[in-house]
Formats: sequence, C-alpha cells, structure tokens
Amino acid sequence: MRTEYKEISKLSIENSKLKQENLKLRIALCNLRDEYLDMGGDPNQLELFDKDNPSQLNIFNEEA
Repeated sequence: MRTEYKEISKLSIENSKLKQENLKLRIALCNLRDEYLDMGGDPNQLELFDKDNPSQLNIFNEEA
C-alpha cells in the first residue's frame, strides 16, 4: 500500500511538471505566432492554430 502511494505521488508531481512545461511551450508558440503576424506573415500559413479561434492551438486535430 505504501509503495502505491509513493508511485501515485511521484506520477502526480511528474504530471504537474509536464502541465507547467506544456503551458510554457504554448505561450512561446503563441508569442512566435504574434511576432510572425507582426512581421506581415500570412495568417493562412498558421496551420497549428484553430481558424475560428486563433488563440487556440489545433495540434491534436488530424486535419491540421
């Protein structure tokens, strides 16, 4: 029972770290998108972003 608790605790900490890293990467990618658009880039080339809501990444959609 004790080892299961330790394993769950370890996985929970790892999950939290991955969520934080995911957030940092999303912010960085959105900043790059903004810089690209500020430089006059074509918004139609931004395949990773949802066309209806450009603040949302569309990386898990198979159509992207």
